Amino acid sequence: MKNVDRYADAHVHIEHYSAENYEKTKGMLDILAVRNVTDISVLPYMPGCDIVCNLNTLWWKTHYTDISIRAFGAFHEDDYYKDVPYEKQYERLMSLGCDGMKFIQMKPNYRKPLKKGINHPSYDKAFSMMEDDGTPVTIHSGDPQLNWDITKVHPYAIKHGWFYGDGTFPSIEQLYNEDFEMLDKHPRLNVTFAHFFFLSEDMDEVRRIFEKYPNVKFDLAPGGEMFEGFSKDIDKWHDFFEEYSERIIFGTDCSDIKAPASNISLIDSVREVLWHDRSVYDMPIYGHYTVKGLDLSDGAFEKICYANYIRFAGDKAKNVNDALFLETAERMYDDLKGLPEYESSTAWLKTLIS
Repeated sequence: MKNVDRYADAHVHIEHYSAENYEKTKGMLDILAVRNVTDISVLPYMPGCDIVCNLNTLWWKTHYTDISIRAFGAFHEDDYYKDVPYEKQYERLMSLGCDGMKFIQMKPNYRKPLKKGINHPSYDKAFSMMEDDGTPVTIHSGDPQLNWDITKVHPYAIKHGWFYGDGTFPSIEQLYNEDFEMLDKHPRLNVTFAHFFFLSEDMDEVRRIFEKYPNVKFDLAPGGEMFEGFSKDIDKWHDFFEEYSERIIFGTDCSDIKAPASNISLIDSVREVLWHDRSVYDMPIYGHYTVKGLDLSDGAFEKICYANYIRFAGDKAKNVNDALFLETAERMYDDLKGLPEYESSTAWLKTLIS
């Protein structure tokens, strides 16, 4: 095993926000810290998560000090604040102390009800501001391509509503085209696409993207198919990772809703596949996969596991604006109290402002 004394994880989720779930979140962060993860990006789920996700991420940034946490904010797309222009939301999030932005709304089950792509003009002002600021942006767009094929989709994906081949969802080609149109409009955007952009079986397309869009990076937060895809042509992928070692970022997809054993397996599996030799071995994540290691050089390994993240997200997390945080919590509490759909959110907000 390679000896790297620090790791940076660009893809961690904190989904719980109540005091009752404090130990679950802290436990996940402790697992990362024990494994020499010194820096992380915390990515909220919005849409699909609670309206207070951004504040929760900022709260943990100030209350957990064993890891340097970058809080990535997310836009309100389907809740009480959905009509606030994105550029105004962006300004507020940056003023609060967010370090970057996360977009998960281009995952097909969120993109379908949203009815607009990431190339929509309503995002343009905000993306232009992110370009000018050099703000790190993480985008989850698409999903494993087999999720559009009923003969190949995994039963786990069907169970979670991730089969998209019934004709009511955007195609994977449409989602990619929307991403590329956005990048053509905002070529300076400091952006990482999550889950290797679901292209582990299409090296030519990854190369095309990296060559055309020099600011694009991919993270390694694994879907079940990713490392299997690399293993089908491991020698060529080894060479590719060495050639483009500055464009690939370590990520795990650890989450406080996952069992501790699952988070441990994610961290250890992503690390191991990078240094393991190119022989076949068993990867324990997602029900076990037979894969081959990428067998990377020390230099490529260190870049992917730490240095690339620092270039992407900066060498120091921003401070949270405590006064604005409290003001925002108070305003949200006043806006949402008495609304049944936000009862649990207002209960947590009340603890913040009491």
